[in-house]
Amino acid sequence: MTREIRLQYCKVCAHQKKDLNLGIICGLRGTVADFEAYCPSFEEDALLKEKMRARETEFAVEGKLASQGQRFANYLVDQVFLVGFGLIIGSVIGIILAYVAPEYLYIFEYDNRLMEYGLGMVLGFIYFSFFEGFTGRSLGKFFTKTKVVTENGERPDFRTIFVRSLCRYIPFNAFSFLGSDPVGWHDSLSKTRVVQID
Repeated sequence: MTREIRLQYCKVCAHQKKDLNLGIICGLRGTVADFEAYCPSFEEDALLKEKMRARETEFAVEGKLASQGQRFANYLVDQVFLVGFGLIIGSVIGIILAYVAPEYLYIFEYDNRLMEYGLGMVLGFIYFSFFEGFTGRSLGKFFTKTKVVTENGERPDFRTIFVRSLCRYIPFNAFSFLGSDPVGWHDSLSKTRVVQID
């Protein structure tokens, strides 16, 4: 039996001990494990096993992260859909106002950047919360074959998607995933990742 196979047991054993020179050793014997078929003193530690499983899952998720190019394509496609979504909603509001309260149509005549930005945030929040909440993917992610998962590789709940959608409006967030790894602030703060799917 090789050291790597023995370490699979030692990493989750309640008797393990860390040694700076040797790595994981048996705390009962003070030496590196050398058993052949099984360890007679092996006692599984549920907490260590859960930590090891979480670390393995995290490494699996990190290995499938969407590339910077995919993230940028997601951003561009989603922005196109958001502009279209905004035009449709604005037209519907205009038609409704024309029939119900035509005296309020003047709000469309003036350039109000603050109002436009506020409405854009609300529409973007609805767009991302709806699509990522129900499918784990925005329309841009459908095109690039990526999806949102938690750091553990599981499907995020609506609370997580809510936080993720809010964090998108942190100033300069759109550029935060262009660093050494393609993880943006809205990913880090909501403990989510965007991964490639098969």
